[in-house]
Amino acid sequence: MSETITSSVSKPLSEEELHVGLSNVTLSETQKHNDEKNPDTNSDQPGRIHVVPIHRRPDLLVPCADLVNSEWQRSPAARIHTLQKSCPEFPISLVLLQGRKEKERVLGHVRLSRVVGHGNSLFVESVVVTKVERGKGYGRTLMEETEQYARSRGFKRLCLTTHDKQHFYAHLGYVLSTPVQNAGSMTTFMPMEMLLKFSRMTNEEMSNQKPSRTLTDAQIPPDSAPSSIPAPPPPPPPLPPFSKCIPPIAPTFSTTASCPPPPPPPLPSSNYRTSTTFTTPHPPPPPPPQSKGQLVVQTLTETPYRDAKGVPIFWMHKDI
Repeated sequence: MSETITSSVSKPLSEEELHVGLSNVTLSETQKHNDEKNPDTNSDQPGRIHVVPIHRRPDLLVPCADLVNSEWQRSPAARIHTLQKSCPEFPISLVLLQGRKEKERVLGHVRLSRVVGHGNSLFVESVVVTKVERGKGYGRTLMEETEQYARSRGFKRLCLTTHDKQHFYAHLGYVLSTPVQNAGSMTTFMPMEMLLKFSRMTNEEMSNQKPSRTLTDAQIPPDSAPSSIPAPPPPPPPLPPFSKCIPPIAPTFSTTASCPPPPPPPLPSSNYRTSTTFTTPHPPPPPPPQSKGQLVVQTLTETPYRDAKGVPIFWMHKDI
């Protein structure tokens, strides 16, 4: 504490020079501590990559709409309208950016939505990287930044679907899973509790459901299963004897009050049964029999699941 600070030529420093030197050291150490505490303060790095919610950057709506439309075609107005639904309460559209200010570039996009019945999960969709930057690792960076954002919001799991990128997601730690229901933009005008009531399958139903049970089996009681040959209808009641004398075509009869008009001639038995069978539809045939306890198998090469267009789709998730 009593040593005198000297220069390289061992000349004692003046009081003013000593004060300036100590001030510079103090400011340098303080700035370093602030940068470590908040990495975003060093935002002028030309190659820095980060994600930002698009509702904080409305100036990115048009370039982001062009990016998403390059993969899934829609009208620009409809795409911008979808992106404008991004909000802090979900769904959120995240944009992957590189650089700052005039050197800023849009690299990718991802959308996060709530999962019905799973409060700690988010659904990942519309993952896309600009075509000229593919194959450079930005897809992995986009997913890592998305996971970091989800963790910062308190979520524990990410769910997604893919048609042909299951191996890519497997390398990132995602595993095959069962389907979940994506809330999408419904949460902006309908509470999650209401969505859960209208959900096709709650958590309890999913855990208690038997894999071999189908909707058709549940609707048909066991003791009333349809047989391959329908039971014939009951025979018609016998007609009065005088009807046998009535000619089958253009019957003639007396119009006197003492003789009422006879009933129409009966239809042949074969025609009667055919008409009854046509007017009474049979229940649909039951599905092919399945062995009890049969499980739905999904691998990285085969999946039993299909999307709305009937295309095979893989369900995956990752605990973050």
